[in-house]
Amino acid sequence: MKFKQWLAAMSACVAFALSAQPSAAQQWPSRTVKVVVPYGVGGVTDTMARMTADRLSKMLGQTFVIENKLGAGGAIGVDYALNAPRDGYTLLFLGSTIFTVLPLAQKVNYEPLKDLVPLSITGTNGMVMVVDKDAPYSTLREFIDYARANPGKITYSSGGPATNNHLSTAYLAGKEKLDMVHVPFGGGQAALTAVLSKSVQMHFGNSSDLIEPTRAGTVKALAVSTPQRMPQLPNVPTVAETIPGFEYIAWNGYAVGSGVPKEVIDRLAAALRVIARDPDIIKIFANLGIDSVGTTQDEAIASIRKDMPVYAQMVDMAGVRRK
Repeated sequence: MKFKQWLAAMSACVAFALSAQPSAAQQWPSRTVKVVVPYGVGGVTDTMARMTADRLSKMLGQTFVIENKLGAGGAIGVDYALNAPRDGYTLLFLGSTIFTVLPLAQKVNYEPLKDLVPLSITGTNGMVMVVDKDAPYSTLREFIDYARANPGKITYSSGGPATNNHLSTAYLAGKEKLDMVHVPFGGGQAALTAVLSKSVQMHFGNSSDLIEPTRAGTVKALAVSTPQRMPQLPNVPTVAETIPGFEYIAWNGYAVGSGVPKEVIDRLAAALRVIARDPDIIKIFANLGIDSVGTTQDEAIASIRKDMPVYAQMVDMAGVRRK
């Protein structure tokens, strides 16, 4: 089905489902809506936000504009959004660590699931562990053996302390009792460049950033963090094939500050679930190693609650819990 036909059909479904709701939901949105992304331009979160905001604009008849407010691991963007009126015209598109990690790693001005309310998990993605293409190890087991035999000699890059790049590697190192040196950078692309330039030996990054370099042979992929092998990289084993039980999945989705009218939240959440079933979105996300999800709000909250103790353990493994 062509996109315009699909959009018309899905918009009609949303309109019918919401026709009995109070007028507040019917009137929203009546002007431009801001979507705050608390990270830089070009990363996986920013890319997903722009794709879904474009669909929201077409579906709901108003412009959804992206504003990147980066810094402090995402806290600056969250503060910016939460200081705006709670009327549904300022949304957040963020990563899972805003709920599960940031409040443990630094002092923040919000309480997860109280001041910050998830709407829907838009997509999930695994991580890919890559090393210098000329590295002397070609499997995860060889890497682990090398790192164990050379404590303190392996350096790994991340997009910053307490990011998914950092935590996934710290989780691996903790499970295998490896002594490796963390080298933080100002974002995932800079962290990948450090491997390409041989400044560091390893990077555990988002699949969206690493599928193409792996296919091109500019880096060597040793493992993926998903439970099963990724269809985009079928020849790359999972970490769990070497370390049973290892799994690390990141997600991105929409949230708002508490106090936004329920009718607005329900309308937006319904639209997001429809967008997640858009065949074009599913295909584009899949090419980036992202699974389009589109949870309900209750499912998003349940997922965060389940993740919190797991990420707390990783925060301690990474040594980034605030004093």
